[in-house]
Amino acid sequence: MRSVSMVFVVALGLFTAACGPSIDAAAKADVDRRVAALAGTGPVLDKPASATPMPMAVGQWLTYKVVSAKGEPAFMTMKLVGQDGGSFWYELLNESYYGKHATRMLVDFGDRRRPETMVIKAAKMRDSKGHVTEYPEKMIGFMNSILRGQLGPIVIGWTGLPQEDVTVHAGRFIGCYKGRSEVSFAGFKAASVVWGHTAVPLSGMVRSQGENNDTIELVAFGTSGAQSEF
Repeated sequence: MRSVSMVFVVALGLFTAACGPSIDAAAKADVDRRVAALAGTGPVLDKPASATPMPMAVGQWLTYKVVSAKGEPAFMTMKLVGQDGGSFWYELLNESYYGKHATRMLVDFGDRRRPETMVIKAAKMRDSKGHVTEYPEKMIGFMNSILRGQLGPIVIGWTGLPQEDVTVHAGRFIGCYKGRSEVSFAGFKAASVVWGHTAVPLSGMVRSQGENNDTIELVAFGTSGAQSEF
């Protein structure tokens, strides 16, 4: 599987190591409360009829519970909040012990099996203090390869992969495609086993298990109703 989902965990780890942020007590309490509220599982989703991912559409969203190698939980939400021609306004929200960080990008997703075909046309980021940084147009080309790392889970290639059932908070997914992901990011390398299902929009990812015990698990998703963070 060419999905590079664990790039989120790697990137978050690099940010923490480089900037050394301190834990925000209110943010930690909110994340812990949400983790404690997770209970049971959602519906049973049938085995996919083919290895073709769900087409992208404005309004799609999904939320994952992420647990780092340090055992710290966080929530990651991906969504499509608008469209400009053939490009989508894609947003990523990370909610961790260190606060909320959001990214908004206008993306031409190209061939979703090949990350190098994805083109980012505009981007802005909001930090945990609410400060927004918008990248000028002349910088976008230079930043494309870096920003593209945040699109890792969108890359999907399921053809020929084995299938098995997976149960997470969002439901029981029959016949998930199972593959191995290898990621290189800023000099760091990470590997994970990833399960995907066609009932899941955007990334299709149901679960990811990293070699360092990092995990990503789907807790909720929808095909409509996504709201912008900006």
